[in-house]
Amino acid sequence: MTKIYDTKPLTPEQVKVIKDSVPILEHMQVKLAEKFYKRLFKGHSEFREFFNTTNQKLLRQPRILIFTLIKFAKSIDNLDALQKDFDRIASKHVGLQVSPEQYPIFGKYLVHTIADLFPNDMVDEEFVEAWQSAYDILSGILIGLEAQQYKNKAWFGFKEFKVTKINRECVESKSFYIAPVDGAPIPKPKRGQYLCMRWQLPGEPYEISRVYSISEYPKGNEYRFTVRYIPGGKISTHIHSNLQVGDSVYVAPPCGDCFYESSSRDLVMLAGGNGITALISMIEAGLEEGRNVKLLFSNRSTDSRSFGSVLRDFKIKYGDKFQVTEFLSRGRAIEPIDQYYRRSLTIEDLDFITPKHDVYLIGPRAYMKMVDDYLHERNIKVKLDYFGPQEINI
Repeated sequence: MTKIYDTKPLTPEQVKVIKDSVPILEHMQVKLAEKFYKRLFKGHSEFREFFNTTNQKLLRQPRILIFTLIKFAKSIDNLDALQKDFDRIASKHVGLQVSPEQYPIFGKYLVHTIADLFPNDMVDEEFVEAWQSAYDILSGILIGLEAQQYKNKAWFGFKEFKVTKINRECVESKSFYIAPVDGAPIPKPKRGQYLCMRWQLPGEPYEISRVYSISEYPKGNEYRFTVRYIPGGKISTHIHSNLQVGDSVYVAPPCGDCFYESSSRDLVMLAGGNGITALISMIEAGLEEGRNVKLLFSNRSTDSRSFGSVLRDFKIKYGDKFQVTEFLSRGRAIEPIDQYYRRSLTIEDLDFITPKHDVYLIGPRAYMKMVDDYLHERNIKVKLDYFGPQEINI
């Protein structure tokens, strides 16, 4: 990967500039981030490919940017404390195939936006230089971490695959099997990882990125991903209405840091709707290793439940080692797998979970935040992925 930044430590004066910026950043909050993204997209529309428009409209992306910027500024004299944050950001960037050459463009707009929106009496040449130097340090850290991850990937960018098979999983979801056009062996993913895919829709001025969990551990030279139809969703509508066997799709290598880890501990899997796509191969691995696995599976009804037959086969094969509790918010239950309730999951349903369990959680954002917040209060660690900006309150 290209080396972009030769960085040097900040001077004490520059550290003070960054730390003195924190109260202003906290005051401006999302306003600064919104302004930044508007300027970036106006000057470089190709950057839109990396961002989900829904996350922009709902301010999730601006919120996580300003949250991260404030955290970075507060810790500018102790960046080692942010190692987990840097690792998470780098993992997301590699999933999206961010390149080092894009960092200077991003930084130019970010530093200019900060300088334009801060009070005039704070902004001078030293202020701009301090923020540019701080950004260079941040970029150097992330580029280095990403370079390490890219070394372990089978390819860079988006490789052409062909759709080989399509299965309907339920009334809302379809699974698509894809194989590389060049016939090269696919790298085996870690269970729970995802594929980032680029789509060029007719009439759209730029490509659109989406990530999809690998919903089956590869048994041949194919990946499987499963897509739920979302009314009004550009990509899910295109996939469900237009994608056919033989069509090409463009795919980045498997990525993601929410993946299965072997252990003898009992497993609790919490799946909300299509979140089961990320968990199904983890459930399989846990059962194959002889672990006790309990799945709490939330859907509107059994009509909208994916992989019912697979889960039922697991239940038949593994018996009491595999326990399923379904929560059906609209009540309709045809051929439930195991125990079920005609209601939504509540936090009281989680009281059996202890710090001795391994807990994995994937589902809609509000569902995950409710569960994660409650378990966090009880000192229970949860492995999860929002597959986009982290859900935060600022």
